[in-house]
Amino acid sequence: MEDHYLTKSDFKVARTCPTKLYYRKQGYPTREDGDEYLQWLADQGYLLEALARTLWPDGCWIGFRSDVEDAVWETMKALERDPCALFEATFISGNKLARVDILTRRGNTLELIEVKSHSFDRQQHDELLAAGQPGLLRAARKPGELRREWQPYVEDAAFQANVLRELFPGFRVVPYLLMLDSGRPVAVDGLHRQFVVRPRPRAGWDAPLPAVDFIGDPREVWRSPFLVQLNVAAEVELVQDEVRRRADEFVGTIAPVPQRVNGSISTNCINCEYRVTDGDQRGFHECWGPLADPSPHLFDLYRVGELGGRKERLADALIAAGKTSLYDVPERQLTRQDGSIGEHARRQRIQISHTRSNQEWIDEELGPALRGWRFPLHFVDFETCTPAIPRYRGMRPFEVLAFQWCCQTMDSAGAPPRHYEWIQPTEAYPHAAFAAALRRQVGDEGSILVWATHERTVLRAVRRQLAERGEGDAGLLEWLDDVTESDRIVDMNRLTLKHYFHPRMGGRTSLKVVADAVWRANPAVRARLPQYALEVDGKLQSPYRALPPLMIDEDGVNGGRAVSVAEGNGAILAYYAMMERLAANATLEWERWRQLLRQYCQLDTLAMVMVWWHWRELTGE
Repeated sequence: MEDHYLTKSDFKVARTCPTKLYYRKQGYPTREDGDEYLQWLADQGYLLEALARTLWPDGCWIGFRSDVEDAVWETMKALERDPCALFEATFISGNKLARVDILTRRGNTLELIEVKSHSFDRQQHDELLAAGQPGLLRAARKPGELRREWQPYVEDAAFQANVLRELFPGFRVVPYLLMLDSGRPVAVDGLHRQFVVRPRPRAGWDAPLPAVDFIGDPREVWRSPFLVQLNVAAEVELVQDEVRRRADEFVGTIAPVPQRVNGSISTNCINCEYRVTDGDQRGFHECWGPLADPSPHLFDLYRVGELGGRKERLADALIAAGKTSLYDVPERQLTRQDGSIGEHARRQRIQISHTRSNQEWIDEELGPALRGWRFPLHFVDFETCTPAIPRYRGMRPFEVLAFQWCCQTMDSAGAPPRHYEWIQPTEAYPHAAFAAALRRQVGDEGSILVWATHERTVLRAVRRQLAERGEGDAGLLEWLDDVTESDRIVDMNRLTLKHYFHPRMGGRTSLKVVADAVWRANPAVRARLPQYALEVDGKLQSPYRALPPLMIDEDGVNGGRAVSVAEGNGAILAYYAMMERLAANATLEWERWRQLLRQYCQLDTLAMVMVWWHWRELTGE
């Protein structure tokens, strides 16, 4: 068992907050438990590890065991061979446990390769180095420091390297990160289908995490070098002493039994995974005590971390003073020294005052903004994903893949919305058909209403991909240029931030939050769309709660399972499931996944229509 060992995952958690290490070892529930999307992200990492192992075709698999001492024994035995390559090699030094993704030995040199499902542009990195700059991992202004986003990855490698150096003092340990090169397209179609789950090799072997093998031709991977192995010895050198010191401190808090270490509470806790609402073990509430209870809470404030300015850290000062109610924020602190009010502070003021009075707020400029929209109105929403392992030849790791759009078109203010949609119908590369169908629908006339900047960004990416692949006619490419550079696309989220607030929204402006506030506030909107009116125990629910689940019988056992899609991450998972059933010729399941995607995306576009209806009623437009 690992409970009394410190792993690199434990170390990573403890670096964010030492109290979390206690919660982790004690098995406290988190908001991430059972999150299928997070599990899917983890699965992407396992696929990458399988691809990485193809670079060492003679490697020896050690694997995960519940008996870690047995895994250590097998690792040490395998390491006697010289040269050798080991996968998931396991080491214990004191109470520190390291599982190395890939370890190679050549004489007295150990190469430690940590595989990370993260994008890295090798060409850009090399160009920066050639220009005398520190590259992508180092801070531009302080080359002796790491960029914040790379710190956890380098510390992972440093943790593993320190364990190896303690065990093998006579060896040279060279750490690497192996990542996906976001600047390199793949040369293989359907790469994501060339994997299989590894069977258990023998009785007693324990695999709490999936082990995946690549079953395609490894030469295809070698000829398409979208994996980059980066020597990070110099970066590890920057942090290894601190990592060693902190690791020893953390070990002292878990062995022989876990001990609670109370960290400081601050705005860094806002996204704490232990901030759960129910149960006897609520880590966030144990840390915060009564300061967790006020409603509305300080953490509900829009951009709370910037309260009083980025340098002032006013929110942390309020927390230190025991003030965590939204109404504890002194409005005088939201004014600059010259008496002016910044854009974020203006939004914060509006939220505080109108939450206190429990009243909606509309800016006088909202009406003129609505009058500027041109009919026909097209309320448009895209569903996309960014797979780590590209699904189509010519695509890069983490490049956007657009698989669905929905549109509600309204020819006049009083006309009913007309629904149109496109969803990927085959396994073929979808973007030419996606863009052509959208062009047929929205054409060259009317405003295109979206929520945030996603759709414009996706259309630009689609245009770039089509040009690179030599797909899409010149007229389609020209249309994509015109529509993305024109004022036809209107960001309703931006309008919300500038011109509208409802107390139910708190500090958030996502479409689902705003639409839910409008839905509950306006009976006339509900009357137009009665199919989404759902009450539970006499309480009106969000329209997304009314989306009906469908029975999916993928395995043909236990009568299947009821599945619903009510948010973006769920739509991504539904897309992958739909395409898997398409490849398997499972027509019934394929059609049901399509239906789930259709009804979700349709509601997203209708949600924008709901907001528009409500705004028109408020402004008299």
